[in-house]
Amino acid sequence: MIDLANPSEEHQMLREMIRDFVQEFVEPQAHEYDKKEQFNIELFRELGELGLLGITVPEEYGGAGLDAVAATIAHEELTYSDAGFALAYLAHSMLFVNNLAFNGSEEQKTRILPKVCSGEWIGAMAMSEPDAGTDVLGLSTTAEKNADGDWVLNGRKMWITNGCIDDKGTPADVVWVYARTGYDEKGRVKLSTFLVEKGMPGFSVGQKIFDKTGMRASNTAELVFDDCIVPAANLVGEEGGSLLHMMGNLEIERLTLGAMSLGIARRCLHEMNKYASEREAFGVQIRSFGQMQRHIAESWAKYRAMR
Repeated sequence: MIDLANPSEEHQMLREMIRDFVQEFVEPQAHEYDKKEQFNIELFRELGELGLLGITVPEEYGGAGLDAVAATIAHEELTYSDAGFALAYLAHSMLFVNNLAFNGSEEQKTRILPKVCSGEWIGAMAMSEPDAGTDVLGLSTTAEKNADGDWVLNGRKMWITNGCIDDKGTPADVVWVYARTGYDEKGRVKLSTFLVEKGMPGFSVGQKIFDKTGMRASNTAELVFDDCIVPAANLVGEEGGSLLHMMGNLEIERLTLGAMSLGIARRCLHEMNKYASEREAFGVQIRSFGQMQRHIAESWAKYRAMR
């Protein structure tokens, strides 16, 4: 019978490799970085050495060339120990890297993918704004062409994972940005996609967001575009083509986010069983009580159904 979570020997080997890495390097630092609300960028870059930062990217661009199942394995195993760190991984590898690999031009992919696959560059995706999120047609950030044929971006993006990489306001090296570029012939909003790179005039971090209730080991930031000049070559696809990029990447985004939930659930079960074995009442482990067994069994059944 095929194990849907590990459909091939290669998938099983990948899971074991990541699990060993997580146990040795991710688990020991998780509590400290969550408590400090800091992103462990050095450890993150080690994922590039393992080939995980470009896990779905074709090998010719520096990626591992693996499939969606491999991506879900990576997210589940990382999240088991550090959900915040795994969220930073998702924002980089899925929201940016996978997006660029399947939607970017040949020049964009050749120039940028090797850097983000190795971990030299950290990527992010900027869609949400102070007054708009899932209502993408309500975005207010604008992009207009100037006399040189380049684009001028104005607006703010909010709650952007990996928007900054430290506490000093250093922005991500490259950000996948959605902006309004006018209206089509039917009066509908046109959304276009831009690659905004660190150092481009007018691009800055407004603030790093602190005191989050969870995912504290990933940085969340406000990004500011104040007459930000973006070269024409950094437009992704056609003007007005953002919805195609969004929908095309949404499938793997949902899969990997679901895999993160699976990793959290597996850790919850581990902690539940551990506590039920350590805690005693009336001279016996509380796991021996029927009511405790029921809760553990029901949780296990839900976890297996998720998997």
